[in-house]
Amino acid sequence: MTNPAVRDLLARSNRLGADPATTNYAGGNTSAKGTGTDPVTGQATRLLWVKGSGGDLGTLTERGLAVLRLDRLRSLADAYPGVAREDEMVAAFDYCLHGRGGAVP
Repeated sequence: MTNPAVRDLLARSNRLGADPATTNYAGGNTSAKGTGTDPVTGQATRLLWVKGSGGDLGTLTERGLAVLRLDRLRSLADAYPGVAREDEMVAAFDYCLHGRGGAVP
């Protein structure tokens, strides 16, 4: 793990998840924004790391994070069909993923 945003996110998440008065087992959600390198262009890219679906904050590792490109996530605002069809947007998150592996967003 080399990204400081990821290191700090995991430390915060594990502290929250370790306290049952704060977070239920396997519950909660945490995220962090930061900059990573686009593997195709080599350019700096704004990213969002978010705890994947079904993960536990107390034992969260880097593999349990979904990594999403912020530019693509923000573009979804233009495609948002409204509250009645909001669940359809979940599939669009796959097109916002950065890199390979990681958790389901």
